[in-house]
Amino acid sequence: MQMDGAVLMRMRRLVFAAAVLALCLCVACADFERPRKPDAPANGVVLVAGSDFSTGFLSAIDPSGARAYRDILPVFQDSSIHYDAGGASYVLQRLGSDSVMRVDHNAGYLAQYEISLGSKLNPQSIALLPGGLFAVSFFNANHIDIRSRSSGALLSQIHISAYADADGFAEAGDMLYHAGFLYVAIQRLNRGATDALWPPEGTSYLLKIDTTNYTIAATTLSHTNPISRLHYNAARDSIIFAAAGRFAANYQLDGACLEFSVASATLLAPLISEAQAGYEIADCEITAGGSGIFSGYDAALNSVFGGFNTTGPQVTSIAAFLNRNNGGYLAGFLLHSNGNVYLADRNIFQPGVRIFNGATLAELTATTLSTGLPPLTLEEVP
Repeated sequence: MQMDGAVLMRMRRLVFAAAVLALCLCVACADFERPRKPDAPANGVVLVAGSDFSTGFLSAIDPSGARAYRDILPVFQDSSIHYDAGGASYVLQRLGSDSVMRVDHNAGYLAQYEISLGSKLNPQSIALLPGGLFAVSFFNANHIDIRSRSSGALLSQIHISAYADADGFAEAGDMLYHAGFLYVAIQRLNRGATDALWPPEGTSYLLKIDTTNYTIAATTLSHTNPISRLHYNAARDSIIFAAAGRFAANYQLDGACLEFSVASATLLAPLISEAQAGYEIADCEITAGGSGIFSGYDAALNSVFGGFNTTGPQVTSIAAFLNRNNGGYLAGFLLHSNGNVYLADRNIFQPGVRIFNGATLAELTATTLSTGLPPLTLEEVP
């Protein structure tokens, strides 16, 4: 029997459709190998938390600038990294995640655990303590957690409500452990202000907490709003940090680069004030050669990274400048033990890490070293 041409065409189409469906089902069921994670070394790298403020990834770079290992592990969009000499790092995931992840370097940067720190507490910093412990500070809680490094379990808390301002919160920022004491920057910000976004209120403090009994000694700072990481400078036996006062959109030259003597437990004269620098100071440190470096903003909110001397004191050079109209900003720097400075450049056109000679601030990278997502925070892994 001869089939009608139209009927034959419909049958052929049905057979073809069935074949396509079968092929698709086979493809869907196939066991394809997933892309391998970058084979980043367990040590001798600079870890980078990258973010476009919708996603985040942990990456790493060779300190020589020869290679980048991108997208090792997904992390929260607002994260900081804290290295543990035991071969692990803690990724602190801030408001919106409110958690901490312990990452094992020797197991290909696999997450050993990820635990919640409490809903909407907005964790700010981690400090590693003796006895297998770590501390966590918060913006939205007047306590500092003491937790187990091995499990993340909460063991105790240090209460700091005595240092809260009128809105009820102390706003504890960065922390640093050194020689038996936990140092905590207390910002004290006015959340109810109508003329600015969370400007500092009253005085700010640096707390010195004895980790054997958690007793607290508070030093009143000469300038408010300590916003940077607390840097221990071994050559000077001091803690160096930036207290920016009214910051960024609330721009005023009312801050300074501060220095706290560990030996005498006293605040020393500012290394340089914002008024002397002519820039808002977001972070600062002193290099091995004794010169200062800083990152911050000019009056037009363009990002700058440069050097200063402490004898003037005055700014001596601007090594990197990023016009705000080009998008992005310089998120901060890492003064590496090799003497170089690693700068997190969030320029929207070519984001990545730039490397500078710490003594001269001459740029060592011909082009920005791409880390995938724009770099947000940096951490040295010896």
